[in-house]
Amino acid sequence: MNNDVLSAFGIFQFTFLLLDIYILARTGRDITRRDEYTWFCTLIVTHMLYLVCNTLWTFHEYDTLQLPRIVLMAVCTLSLWSVTNCATSFFLFVVERRMLTFFRTPSGRRIRQIPAFITTMLIISNPWTKLVFTLSPEGYFVHEVLYLPTLALSALYLLAVAVVAAVSAARTRTAFRRHADIALSGSVLLIILYIVVDSFFQKASILPAAVFAVIVVIFILMQESNINSDALTGMNNRRKADEYLSEQLTHVSSAHPLYLYLGDLNSFKTINDTYGHIEGDEALICCSRALKRTIGKYNGFAARFGGDEFLMAWQPAKTVFSDPDPEALIRDLSALLTELSRDKPYQLAMTVGYVECTDPSVSLSERIKQADQMLYERKAKLRVGR
Repeated sequence: MNNDVLSAFGIFQFTFLLLDIYILARTGRDITRRDEYTWFCTLIVTHMLYLVCNTLWTFHEYDTLQLPRIVLMAVCTLSLWSVTNCATSFFLFVVERRMLTFFRTPSGRRIRQIPAFITTMLIISNPWTKLVFTLSPEGYFVHEVLYLPTLALSALYLLAVAVVAAVSAARTRTAFRRHADIALSGSVLLIILYIVVDSFFQKASILPAAVFAVIVVIFILMQESNINSDALTGMNNRRKADEYLSEQLTHVSSAHPLYLYLGDLNSFKTINDTYGHIEGDEALICCSRALKRTIGKYNGFAARFGGDEFLMAWQPAKTVFSDPDPEALIRDLSALLTELSRDKPYQLAMTVGYVECTDPSVSLSERIKQADQMLYERKAKLRVGR
């Protein structure tokens, strides 16, 4: 590598670093949920560390920068750790993004930490054990017996992301969600491709470019989803609900009614006051999970309307055998809320009002008002707070 090419490599690495800083600065806490934000920022910071280590090592490999042996060992150790930590952070971001229930439980958290713990211990202890890598007398990087197994453990996280995204893309009925899952799968394939290509370039890693591409993809997806999605629950937000219903209500008729539901979490203020706002957020997330599963069964639409209020819409398929039962959806939702909150110190329940929409001339705001009136009457009858 001549000096011009090496200089260009350094400029590209520095550019990636500046872009990382820019994305980190533009990623506010309001763009997504707290845990997603944490792991995305961890991914960016770890990538920045990798860029620095990769640049130092490349300049050393081409005799442009002479580093003491102890510094070289530190650079190699941090570089390898940052690669494995990028994979871990990417996986944990997807866990929070998709709210994968198992990996968010105490036992799931322990299982997901196992590969990261093993690789971290191997890398930290390597200066003494020399099982992962060593430095030749000339100061070059030498793979040892546990080098590939260490990378393979980290690759488990990438494999998990690919599987989760592929399954989600196959199951989702939402075009944006499907495109987002395909983008995540593509990001994993890009990293794998760059790892393969990287093996042919012993003295200049191009893996930082792949990781940066993943960061950009995630950032774009978060920006786009922030327009139509609720940051806490990942559900459609009120803006998306207004857009969806304004379109659907123009096509309703007596033969093709649409049922508009408005639900309110019972005693939500009591949960907040008794168990704290963090637990209150968890209650809303649990509630949103129940809503998504229930409305998915009916092939309908659900959104967080604001606070602890949620909106659902269902247009039953026409059948000559029976009339649609709008109360069935409410019963299914109630049963699922009971099931999902059985391990909590409180019982989740929701009061739901609804209206049958058959006249396209009636405004959306009037329909919501009618559903809210039934909700209010049912709350008063049950004597539960809003």
